[in-house]
Amino acid sequence: ADVWMTRFITSSFSGSSTLSPNSAVIIWKLRFSISAGFTNSSFSKLPMYLYLPVFGCCMMLTSRKQMAFFGRGVAIMIGSASVEIYTIFRALSEREVIRSTNPYISGVLGGLAAAGLFFLLRKRKPATIRRLQSMCAFNLVYMIGYLGSHGVLKILCGRDRYEDIVTGGEYAFAAWFKPVFFSSGSSFPSGHVGAAMGILVLLLIPFIFKGFEHLKLPLFIGCYLYVAVTALSRMIMGKHFLSDIAMSVLIMTVGFMIVAHLYEMVYKRFIIKQ
Repeated sequence: ADVWMTRFITSSFSGSSTLSPNSAVIIWKLRFSISAGFTNSSFSKLPMYLYLPVFGCCMMLTSRKQMAFFGRGVAIMIGSASVEIYTIFRALSEREVIRSTNPYISGVLGGLAAAGLFFLLRKRKPATIRRLQSMCAFNLVYMIGYLGSHGVLKILCGRDRYEDIVTGGEYAFAAWFKPVFFSSGSSFPSGHVGAAMGILVLLLIPFIFKGFEHLKLPLFIGCYLYVAVTALSRMIMGKHFLSDIAMSVLIMTVGFMIVAHLYEMVYKRFIIKQ
């Protein structure tokens, strides 16, 4: 079923259920164009890392009288913003939207973006900043769990990607429950879908900020729709089997529930009292 579903989805966008090594490269390029920006690892992983500049800015605003923490906040905000902009430019360069990627320009734009973020949040109430900082801390814990779980499973399972199998070479299909320990494959679970699940942190907004309670259902639908489009795009490109994506969604959903439970206890005990 895993192979059949993956083949069905990929062939639906290529017009053929079987791929020869000679035509495979053309097919992958066609799927790359159809899948748009979601197929690119840089864009699909952004939701997991976009909170870092906000976290650095909140650290600055809550530590104005402590220069050590203030400086760390500045470094986190500008550094993470610059890296994310560089990642976006590199993705656009790979898709030949722009000619090349310049790290110096990325650094300048990252600094400007960080400055804009600072001026956007600097006049917010201290309680709002603390709530926003707690939301970023939630994402940080969630991100560490993502990196640890997916990194370990990829190393242990060593599953070959679908595109490698159908385009030839010394690759073979392996069921997700039969790991090929310490192989060169990195298909299981899907790291890009796992990173896209970072968008679930937005579900905290209706619970943290008053006036957004009516957005619970729209946010839930929107977040999982983003994950679904990302997952579909990865399968269209032949990067993952259906089981790779399903396991990644399961891991990240369970992880979100665990972190949310811990966050709720900490939030009620410390954040609200402040």
